[in-house]
Amino acid sequence: MVVPAATAGPQLVGRERELDIVGGLLDRAWGEEAQTLVVSGDAGVGKTALVAAACAVRRADGETLVGACLPLTSMSIPFLPIRSALRGNPRLVAPPLPAADGSGRDFALRFDAWLDEQCELRPLTFVVDDVQWADRSTLDTLMYAVAGPASRRLAIVVTMRAGEVGPGHPLQRWLADVRRLPRTAELELGPLDRAGTAAQLQAVLGTSPHQSLIDDVHAHSRGNPYFTRLLAAGLAPHARAVSASFPADLSSAVLQSWYRLSEPTRRLATVLAVGGRAMGADDLATVVGEADVAAVRSLLLEAVAAGTLDLLEDGGFWFHHPLNAEALEAELGADERREWHRRFADAIEAGGQAESSVSSAAAMADHRHRAGQRRAALDWTLRAAGAARDAAGTAEELRLLRRAVDLRAQLPGVEPSIEELLERLLRAAEAAGDTADELDAVDMLLARIDEDADPLRAAALRVRRTHLRFMRGLAFAEIPELEDALRLASADPASPEYALALAELAQAERWHGVAAADEHAVAALAHARAAGDPRALSFALSVGAMTAIIEGDTASGAALGREATAPALAARDWFAYVHAALWAVNAIETWASADYAARLGDYRRALEANGGTHAYVAWLSAAEANSRLASGGWREADERLRVALGSDPGPLGDVEARLTAARLASLQGQLREAEAHLLRVEELVVDGSAFLPLEYDAVRAEVRLAIGDAAGAYEAALEGAVERGIAPTMAEWLMPFAARALADLAQSARDAGDPVDEVLDRLASLVSRFPHVIEDVGTSTELMRGQVAALDALYAAECARARAAPEAADAWSLAVARCASAHLPWEEAYARWRAAEALLGRDGARADGADMVRSGLALARRLRARPVEEELVDLARRARVPIDEPDQSMPEAASVVPGLTEREREVLALVAVGRTYSEIARSLVISEKTVSTHVSHMLAKTGSANRVELARLVHRLDPGDGDRA
Repeated sequence: MVVPAATAGPQLVGRERELDIVGGLLDRAWGEEAQTLVVSGDAGVGKTALVAAACAVRRADGETLVGACLPLTSMSIPFLPIRSALRGNPRLVAPPLPAADGSGRDFALRFDAWLDEQCELRPLTFVVDDVQWADRSTLDTLMYAVAGPASRRLAIVVTMRAGEVGPGHPLQRWLADVRRLPRTAELELGPLDRAGTAAQLQAVLGTSPHQSLIDDVHAHSRGNPYFTRLLAAGLAPHARAVSASFPADLSSAVLQSWYRLSEPTRRLATVLAVGGRAMGADDLATVVGEADVAAVRSLLLEAVAAGTLDLLEDGGFWFHHPLNAEALEAELGADERREWHRRFADAIEAGGQAESSVSSAAAMADHRHRAGQRRAALDWTLRAAGAARDAAGTAEELRLLRRAVDLRAQLPGVEPSIEELLERLLRAAEAAGDTADELDAVDMLLARIDEDADPLRAAALRVRRTHLRFMRGLAFAEIPELEDALRLASADPASPEYALALAELAQAERWHGVAAADEHAVAALAHARAAGDPRALSFALSVGAMTAIIEGDTASGAALGREATAPALAARDWFAYVHAALWAVNAIETWASADYAARLGDYRRALEANGGTHAYVAWLSAAEANSRLASGGWREADERLRVALGSDPGPLGDVEARLTAARLASLQGQLREAEAHLLRVEELVVDGSAFLPLEYDAVRAEVRLAIGDAAGAYEAALEGAVERGIAPTMAEWLMPFAARALADLAQSARDAGDPVDEVLDRLASLVSRFPHVIEDVGTSTELMRGQVAALDALYAAECARARAAPEAADAWSLAVARCASAHLPWEEAYARWRAAEALLGRDGARADGADMVRSGLALARRLRARPVEEELVDLARRARVPIDEPDQSMPEAASVVPGLTEREREVLALVAVGRTYSEIARSLVISEKTVSTHVSHMLAKTGSANRVELARLVHRLDPGDGDRA
């Protein structure tokens, strides 16, 4: 997935939309239309950073004044933020400041007149942070300035902590008055979503974070960027969870509003934190032994007014941010915590609440556990787990069952047995899609089971273990494990377990090229049909589809694959379903196509509709993203990657998604991001090269090429070419990448004046061993054959480049044509660069080379393939090939748009032909900010909503438009 650039800082990751909003308002204000913006949100959500980033972009074109209000308690300093803003800009000649005693009532008039003077000289932004602490004089002065002339180039931006501005807060009236004034806008800044937290963690840690760390941090911080940064401080780059103890600076930040409460309210809030959930005043009074419920309610309302607690719709009270509760409970000693947990449990039991709901039963179990009452904790944990199961709360059931297994191990001789609990844990983990807990349960059961007494159960567990080990990135297609499963299941050849073990053994043998696979696949399908078990039937049909596709019988492969999906859904075996879906689609078209992606999307949506868990949805989403990317749909690929990584996809989904994300990042020039994704893949998979369904080595080679490590790219490509059975995904790309690496090495040697004999010897050896690209198994469609031919042409062209052969230009031109017809746009863009380079170096081919430059640029820009774009721009500059010229009719059409300056018409002509801000800036030799300002002015003058509408306006006025029609 595309992670936003780190230039905005970790706190601004995921704030692109908000930056556009604030930037647009500043542009309007600096274009002689005064604006006011109130930015609200919780403390630490990034209000100040957002405003600062928006102002920083415009620093060269105007002036920014920033002043902050402070939570003073024993004194009040009138005009404090204005004083600090003016003193912070000594370059400006400020109006005389009033005395600190509150005199100088005419200061608002003088300050406003000074703003008039400054706005005549330059655009001005005045920022006031934390306006909730502003004194009355400041608020009055701000009100007077907000109500000032509309024509001055002034933006007034105030930030406000929403949680601290309750109904009775003095700021409420000021806000009501400001909202009635024209040109006033509000922006509520919410927390980051999980994807935003993931991107922030990547920026903070400098590498792709573990998915479990993302979940843990997001659960604690609730997307608050400041809390996320504090939670991540000091973590190892590859940490899987936050620290068990709170860092001191995090605790201080979280409890900031709590420190301002009275001592009785602080104590009561601490007790509520131990309770772990929202409570009414009467229930809390019972726990603390206070008869006066009204007094307890009064204290709680004090905490609400301070922004520490929220009053919920049902009358309960809970912390505005959940970290408050964790931090407060952590402040207590162990004995005091246990005593309060005991009192909460006793109160719940005495009130008869424990049986009323899942949450109450779970709370009872939690309190007994944290009070150290293990026997009672086990009983209540099992009761709560049962209630969660009945309410379809699989995640809560799983949490409780994990604890039950741990408690039961500490309590010998009690019921139920550990084996019974492990079976329950296994079923709950499977229902939740938690492959880690399911694998743990399978391993523990296999360690305890008597295989001689229960061979069929042992066989089924062994088969499932191979699935889970694959999903966890631990092993792929384990033939010995499956042979053991088949041996055990042979106790009853008519059983579903036998058919299942036989089918999965055939599948593993197929991947590894074992001759017995065909015989086993046929027998598995016969046994599965006879057994009538949907799970076994689905796997047997899938391996039948796989066998048919490899042998070239695609019609049978497609039919068997489609048939395999229905029993998988009936058995609610999501692994079987994904397996079936992939082979069903493989039978129809190559994976590197939009058609493949669309068909896979249909299966993904069916999986979602049937309740498939995220680990398996993510697996299909990542595979779909890979196909979208290969066919040029990088935006759709990014969208699918965000879905895959939107929640913890488990290692397999994570690896699949990150390989595609690494490829996308390298193709678009985000090299640090690409490397970070690959590092994460290497953490997750024990041996990526052994996982043949993955495009591991091809992507490794492509990323190494992108970062300039030709030697590493060559080694990665050859590692992928090692014979292990069926060729890995993207096998066809390995030889072009290997030859490209050698061509890069040869070119570097020539540039340095060094001999290239050794490189050319390696090239000769490579071509001798691999005269053509490695072909993957699959359906031999016209498109797939075209792609193989295109990649073969790329291979030959790279070999010609390495040798500096005279026929290189023709070889690259052929590669361009074949990539275009095979719908491989990334490869086509790269080939156009190399073809342009070769053609411009050949006598008599300048026109063809120039055409190749321009067509390559157009394609690279559509794909945002910045490395290729930059190479082509550099090549055009060196070869004096004119580029970036708009259609000649566009300036003429732009010239008749009324009310525009000459410069605005020049910008508009380039907007109309789809140029980006950076391209326009380079063409007109102005800054991107100036381009943005011109566009904002044109939007206002023409009444257009965006650049697309501006372009349409020009095209409607194009005098040649009618001729083209």
